[in-house]
Amino acid sequence: MIDIQRIRQWLSSRDGMLTAALALAMAWLMYRSGLLGIWVESEEYGHGLMVLGVLAYLVYQRWDGYRPEHPRPWLGLALAVLAMTLAVVGETAGISVLAYYGIWFFAVAAAFAVGGFGLFKKLLVPLLIVLLLFPLPNPLGPMLTSELQLISSKLGVWLIRMFGGSVYLEGNVLDMGSTQLLVAEACAGLRYLFPLMSLGAIAGYMLHVPLWMKWAVFLATVPITIFMNSFRIAVTGILVANGGAAHTEGFLHFFEGWVVFIAASLLLAGVAWLLLRLRPGSPSLIDALLAVPDTVRPAKISHDSPAGSGGMPKRALGATLALILLAAVLPALLDRHDQPMPARKTLDGFPSSIGEWVSRVDRLPSIVEEVAGASEYFYGDFHLPSGEVVNTYVSYYESQRHGQIPHSPKVCIPGGGWVIESLEPVLIRSRAGKSFEANRLVTANGGQRVVSYYWLKQGPRIYRQEMLARLDLIRFALMENRTDGALVRLVTELRQGEPLQAADARLGRFASEFSDVLPDYVPD
Repeated sequence: MIDIQRIRQWLSSRDGMLTAALALAMAWLMYRSGLLGIWVESEEYGHGLMVLGVLAYLVYQRWDGYRPEHPRPWLGLALAVLAMTLAVVGETAGISVLAYYGIWFFAVAAAFAVGGFGLFKKLLVPLLIVLLLFPLPNPLGPMLTSELQLISSKLGVWLIRMFGGSVYLEGNVLDMGSTQLLVAEACAGLRYLFPLMSLGAIAGYMLHVPLWMKWAVFLATVPITIFMNSFRIAVTGILVANGGAAHTEGFLHFFEGWVVFIAASLLLAGVAWLLLRLRPGSPSLIDALLAVPDTVRPAKISHDSPAGSGGMPKRALGATLALILLAAVLPALLDRHDQPMPARKTLDGFPSSIGEWVSRVDRLPSIVEEVAGASEYFYGDFHLPSGEVVNTYVSYYESQRHGQIPHSPKVCIPGGGWVIESLEPVLIRSRAGKSFEANRLVTANGGQRVVSYYWLKQGPRIYRQEMLARLDLIRFALMENRTDGALVRLVTELRQGEPLQAADARLGRFASEFSDVLPDYVPD
């Protein structure tokens, strides 16, 4: 139980007031970085505040009898400087993940400043669980979860067929004959993987069992998530097969929320129960969860230590608090709002013809627009009188702050049922004499084969690798006060009996003319 009176007494002390000030400063920094907004609004990470509360209670429950020993104020201060650098650079450059890791390092710095390696070891597991609450860096997150989504789709189709349903799968698209279902947007991954992983980590932390059992419970969250997602797909498909698409309206979104998460949590509890039963002499699941490890005996503290009187090293924590406040204020001071953006034309006015190529403009499905998150985009086909066609997609982002970045085609393409045959560099030469390297992607789906050229553009620089573009965004933001960028993708389909060389020649000719026009709409 929580001793309210004891907490009030501690908060009225100098140590308590300093800790409270530190917590408030951290909360303000999380708000400034957008992390609190993600924990409130995001479906994948909306469990963040709840998990923090649970971890805080578990740490409080296991805190009794512990005293800080051998503080490392200078190590804590050095880590706080690193944390401030990550937070400031991340927020200024628009790379939110860096800012989030900066917040995490502030917590590590405070632990070392108060209790050295002893306190850090005591808080290590809760600190690692907190890392699960941070969005994975792009494009790492979509790359990991999209593969799991494809596995779920295949297993879901197998379940539908097992119950007599007729379905054809292309990536994450279920073809039920008269109806096609988009199981989940390929770039969104599994929405409840991260909440279940956090729950599994907390369960492992609470269980009073050998270390291998803790890891087994945590790792079981991945196959459980895949299975539950497949079950959701199968139930939806069976409803469509028996009653039509109208029966699924609103059901899919509801079923992928709390219903699936609660069922997955019960399965996780079942795994923990089974592991305990396999080990003779193990306690019941409830006893294993509620058992509190032996409290740390009060340590002898040298009177020469900054915390020799039992208090915390206030100078080190005061310096950490000052650095947190500086990290919250400095990005606003560095943000040069008065620097104008280069003049550009909007993509709504993209030319209807480029040389002999004539365009037919189209729009993407609304769900794809939402996932892409671009400020504006152009999507359409450019035709030659001879019948040759190049599909063109340009997504422009006025700001790439807080994770609003282009989605790599190599991540999203498999979700539509396409198989990547090759990915290699290709040299594009513009008619103005400039040249740059782009990605050449060959994909196939059944009897169809297409060749795609794509690249990322940030100012005058062009990148093939998403990670290099993200890293250069730091320089781009700090030196030029810009975080705009774009993804450009040119696609052509191979006609019956047409060799790859002909498709490459077509894309090369179009890209040569297209790249001279692009800077008017995506500025250098």
